Amino acid sequence: FTDFDAFRREPDVHLRIVRSAAELGSPDALILPGSKNTLGDLDYLKRSGLATRIMQLAAAGRTEVAGICGGFQMIGREIRDPASIESAAGGAAGLGLLDVQTVMLPEKTLLRSRARHAPSGLDVHGYEIHHGQTTTASALALFVRADGESVGLTTADGRTWGTYLHGVFDADEFRRWFIDR
Repeated sequence: FTDFDAFRREPDVHLRIVRSAAELGSPDALILPGSKNTLGDLDYLKRSGLATRIMQLAAAGRTEVAGICGGFQMIGREIRDPASIESAAGGAAGLGLLDVQTVMLPEKTLLRSRARHAPSGLDVHGYEIHHGQTTTASALALFVRADGESVGLTTADGRTWGTYLHGVFDADEFRRWFIDR
């Protein structure tokens, strides 16, 4: 939950941790955090009714949906796990909110990253720690490192997006841009 900590300093933000569909309501933004077991947490979202409610909110267009790391993978179309990194099930359909597919790989990505947020031009920083490699056919680059690698993707309207950057909201200017939007 450290990805949310920066919002606690903002006087105009009401932050809630939600564990059931009944608690969700209609927030301005919904952030799906990272996970130590992405496929297990995705299954929980589906079984609890949260997945359906999140998809309804995204379809209504009022709530911005952001996914951080495992949350990024969950909002995509599919997560495949051919090496059984997280599950013997081999993978699962994601929420389908962002046109991305993730394949879990045995090699874990561990690195500090800086990137530029394409719509605002603001610099962000954070760290990547994930097994997945995420690809897309149509989602747009949202956060791009200096080496040209995209570490975040978005829909054309920018209302649904995901990134591998833990700590992305620690960048004060970007966090304010996100809140004001």
